Amino acid sequence: MGGPDVAEGMSKSVSYPLADGEQGSTLPGQSPKATPWHALPVTEVLARLTTHVEGLSVAEAAKRLEQGGRNEITRHQPVSPWRLFLKQFANFFILMLLFASVLAYAVSYLPNESGRRLTALFILAVVLVSVILGFLEEYRAQKELEALDRLLVFKTVVSRDATRSQINASEIVPGDILVLSQGQKVPADARVIQAFSMRTDESALTGESIGVDKSPAAVAPDASLAERTSMVFGSTYVTHGTGLAVAVATGMNTEVGQVAATLQQMSERPTPFQVEVQKMARQMTVIIGILAVAIAVVLLFLLHEPPIDVVLNTLSLAVATIPESLPIVLTFALALGARQMAARHAVVRRLSVVESLGSVDTICTDKTGTLTQNSMTLQRVFTGGQVIPVAQVHASDSETAEVLRAGILCNEAIVAEGADHKIVGDPVDTAMIRSAQSAGLDIERERASHPRTHIIPFSSERKMMTTVHAHDGQWVAYAKGAPGAILSRCMTMTEGGQRVPLDDARRRAVRQAIDQLQAAGMYVLGLAKREFPAAAPTDGAEQEMTFLGLQALIDPPKPGAAETIEQAKGAGIRVIMITGDNALTAKAVAKDLGIGQNVVEARELERLSRQELVKRMEDVDIVSRATPQIKQQVLQALQDEDHFVAMTGDGVNDATALKQSDVGMAMGLRGTDIAKESAAMVLLDDNISSIVAAIEEGRRIFDNIRKFTNYLLSTSLGEVVVVLALSLAGFFPLSAKMLLWINVVTDLIPASALAADPAVSQVMKRRPRRHDEPILNKSIYATIAGSIFRTLIAYSIIFWAGLQLGGVTYARTMLFTSIVLHAFTRVMVVRQLDDLSIWSNRTLLWSYAAAVSLQLLALYTPLNEVFGIIPLDWRAWVVMVPVVAVSSLWGVYMTRWILRLVPLWER
Repeated sequence: MGGPDVAEGMSKSVSYPLADGEQGSTLPGQSPKATPWHALPVTEVLARLTTHVEGLSVAEAAKRLEQGGRNEITRHQPVSPWRLFLKQFANFFILMLLFASVLAYAVSYLPNESGRRLTALFILAVVLVSVILGFLEEYRAQKELEALDRLLVFKTVVSRDATRSQINASEIVPGDILVLSQGQKVPADARVIQAFSMRTDESALTGESIGVDKSPAAVAPDASLAERTSMVFGSTYVTHGTGLAVAVATGMNTEVGQVAATLQQMSERPTPFQVEVQKMARQMTVIIGILAVAIAVVLLFLLHEPPIDVVLNTLSLAVATIPESLPIVLTFALALGARQMAARHAVVRRLSVVESLGSVDTICTDKTGTLTQNSMTLQRVFTGGQVIPVAQVHASDSETAEVLRAGILCNEAIVAEGADHKIVGDPVDTAMIRSAQSAGLDIERERASHPRTHIIPFSSERKMMTTVHAHDGQWVAYAKGAPGAILSRCMTMTEGGQRVPLDDARRRAVRQAIDQLQAAGMYVLGLAKREFPAAAPTDGAEQEMTFLGLQALIDPPKPGAAETIEQAKGAGIRVIMITGDNALTAKAVAKDLGIGQNVVEARELERLSRQELVKRMEDVDIVSRATPQIKQQVLQALQDEDHFVAMTGDGVNDATALKQSDVGMAMGLRGTDIAKESAAMVLLDDNISSIVAAIEEGRRIFDNIRKFTNYLLSTSLGEVVVVLALSLAGFFPLSAKMLLWINVVTDLIPASALAADPAVSQVMKRRPRRHDEPILNKSIYATIAGSIFRTLIAYSIIFWAGLQLGGVTYARTMLFTSIVLHAFTRVMVVRQLDDLSIWSNRTLLWSYAAAVSLQLLALYTPLNEVFGIIPLDWRAWVVMVPVVAVSSLWGVYMTRWILRLVPLWER
């Protein structure tokens, strides 16, 4: 379902006559003060929308549809594939390589310079591979808002011209009367005008795990979204009962539409890693440029080379020295990390986020469905004056069995036929059936022996529901509801198998139990019954009842969630729960999970200024009754304090915060389409332990990126310095073709293998790295400088020995081969940063074997003519191997010394 472009939608607005100059429903582009439909009486709502209970006329509905637009989510036009492809070239490193390729290709048309076309084509191939990989990843991720279109594509029933008919939900207009029933998806935000035991599941929108009972009664103007019981919201579901509601907001004016509008206005920030790579490319260009100019000066004024040769050789040296393989290896490392994360149930939607996980120092997590199972479960039963843990609840006890029986008879959930016996209905009703089954009651037999004859639906005024059943020649009424409401209608209670008066002392004991269970964050229901020996009652069924007991339920934590949070704490990561639930429930779950107990309600945060909010969030563990706006403000406050924040969630209410967070993680099983498309990652198994696994993988990937970047830059700069030094001595030791070959053989293959290095044992025992910490820190700069110094000495010795053994060509061949041999030992030195065994990465060993084999081919086959080298005899190997070995051993000790010299907190 497509919609007009946002810019077009902004040109429209529709208003309906309101009192006191207020403005009604509006389309995108205007933001007047919203009408508090939830706080107005039904008659006034109908009057303001100029409609009535029989519904609009077909003609009026068509007119409003024409004026106000369809009930659709508008979206920006997607970027075309060509524009996405061209976008990949807006990268400093890519542009620099393209310039070098074009220049090398142009020079190849000069006399005797045709060989430079190989250089140009090689660089171009590297650029194209990097660009294509980046394009494919971004093209996959370009589904950001398309899922929003699918949210409202369904049929719904409305009343028009006093006749009920089924229409496409996109044709709903403000003023339409919606006919709602159990199992139906709500098509728009609407004000309830009739409700018969109607309850909705709003967990995706508000985070509340318990169904919300709906009533036509107005609520306070400042009621939070979760407390607006007089409203139903688009994209939520009716789980129980029936009702009528008048549509007050459609399309982009709905709560879901506001989320979509916020997402459209939010731009993706480049990750710190992307910024760092661009910075590093510029730094490399400057460094190599300075060295190239220095070499040009030496060639021109000391060696007296012809100007054209100086330009060509200097250009060739600069082009060949640039680590062309770096963009490919970076992409490969991130893609490899993404595949590893997918194997651990975390799918990455944007590659650049992979390394960002290593910087996460704060996780803001939703409660329902993320930390908890999103399934109500019985925890305690109160009967006979005692609180009984669920493990001890069994139907063999008559009093306990009667409490459980009341829960399954005064219940609207259905046990489906079939092998799985799936329970369909309200979360609380299904929980009571599951607990009764576990305790030993036969649901089918109990319901068959207690056929229902009457039902008194739940109402917000009575706060209870009652059903009447026939049993053994008499009638029994069972009731459930708010504990206080049930208790006020009871005159007796069961205790010790007997019915006893519910005197003041017993009432106090029951209320004390209620307070205790509610303080533990549980959802408490009271249950009662009344027996009628004569005819079935038509009234009075809810009077003079016998109090049976209480059932206390909670949405329990997921298995392993507490251990995961403990792991996160051990890794220096702070965990904050942001939930739509109340403070008591949130604290109870947080306590079980090991999350702190410092809780603050969203209303309190709404009153704070930006600076006050930042300060308040310094020690908050739980934010309760959170709205989407509060979630976003909390994230901004944390980010203002320079925290790198990951946010987990599964609902529509999480979408803006997921997109704003540095790393958004959506639940794959329970997550809404909006949540998944807004997140940078999707957790396939909805298991919070996958978060820690993803963070561990992110830290490993960054460590490896740091290692192969260290390796590539130290070898490239080392080559330039050696060329400069030997040029000063009167020699030009390496041609552009040699340098290009070295880049292919020693850079791309080993560096790619380094990307597969395993994680170090302490990777989740150290604090997160700062998100603005550069790839090249102090210790790496020091090791690169040390590497350049020792390789200069080693290569100078080898070149001098070659001159003595066979002349300039022999010396150049020895230097050419020594650089390839030295590459592997340089890799081993770089790995000293993580103290990894030589055998921990077999791919690296195979890559070195491949590099040496290729070099031997270049030496001892006709390929040597391409490079202008000659085969080496045993004398060269006797010199090269010991010098390279000693240089490498020196590098190992030098690296260890540097690591001891530079404290960990400065790296």
